[in-house]
Amino acid sequence: MTRLVGVVFGASSPFEADLVDRLYAAADGFGYRLTLGLHTPSRTRERAVADLAEQGCDAVIVVGAEFGDRFEAEVPLVVVGERLPSLTAVTVGTDEWRGAQLAVQHLIDLGHTAIAHVEGGDHPCASERLRGYLGAMAAAGYRDECRTLVGDYTEEAGALAAERLLAEGNLPTAVFLANDRMAIGFIDVMRHSGVRVPQDMSVVGYDDGPHAVLGHLNLTTVRQDVPGLASAAIDAVSAVVGDAPAGPDTGGCGFYGALSLDPELMVRGTTAPPAGALPDGAQPDRLRWGLLADECDDHLVHELGTPGVLSGPIEVVASASTSVAWEIADRLGIMVSYGIYEDLIDDPEIDAIFIALPGDQCDTWTIKAREAGKLVRARDSR
Repeated sequence: MTRLVGVVFGASSPFEADLVDRLYAAADGFGYRLTLGLHTPSRTRERAVADLAEQGCDAVIVVGAEFGDRFEAEVPLVVVGERLPSLTAVTVGTDEWRGAQLAVQHLIDLGHTAIAHVEGGDHPCASERLRGYLGAMAAAGYRDECRTLVGDYTEEAGALAAERLLAEGNLPTAVFLANDRMAIGFIDVMRHSGVRVPQDMSVVGYDDGPHAVLGHLNLTTVRQDVPGLASAAIDAVSAVVGDAPAGPDTGGCGFYGALSLDPELMVRGTTAPPAGALPDGAQPDRLRWGLLADECDDHLVHELGTPGVLSGPIEVVASASTSVAWEIADRLGIMVSYGIYEDLIDDPEIDAIFIALPGDQCDTWTIKAREAGKLVRARDSR
């Protein structure tokens, strides 16, 4: 007798829709028929599972179960997603921590240190992606640079995260978002606001959905093995319904512990070294630095003199007026000064610029300096 297998998923997710397509192909290999149950904002996963059980399904696959889900239907369950100890279900999934670690390490290897993360909300997989981000940043010595924003796996959440960063100022040079849909919304807002991707900001998503490879996006992202997940889920179904010679490997914890699939980093066009990054082999102690500032208090003098802040001496200062530039240059013992910021930014002899301007001015001139190909560092605002 042909088995009837139910699948619960969310139609608004391109990743889940792609997975369902692959589930059909995997089910055909076993002679199983699939029937679908949607969950929506007004229709819970619990209701969808119960309806499929009433239709006579031999097993139900739940794509993306979440914390708090309780399935009381008397039918074997297979979850595709993160492990949930509260569910008596066999689970197949991706090593989400590893995927996030690959994404963040890629950005670190490019030279980024100011890397933000837009979370995926309450989704179980999102918590593992957050853990991977935090772990990679800490391992690289950037624990204090961690910066997270709330999200929820939708394009709107990505757009809102971009708007928050723009409003706060002090933009990171790179952002890792917990899925591709958020990355799409995020990039759209940034590009419309004049922030170039990847020249001004690198962006990495997660899932490698069908839109990631579109020419206008060409998104660097983490690929989940969708065919592998679909095959693993159907294999698990065959075990829980008794069609396989052995039962599912639950690891003693209700998990399908034998299959946690490896993710793959797909490097495309939304990531690049940070603007002004040193080319391979360049010697940082040979950099010639300029200073943008309209005042020079004791804190700034101390900061400029702190070892490790700059990789070379300040040689030129520029201010909003010539007289202020002269005063600052005199205090710092600098022989050259400019009366306008543009002259310093356009100086071909200057490799890097330290910007000690307030708030919005700092953001504006940081963008201009990076567009001119300068390495940029902003003052400590504490």
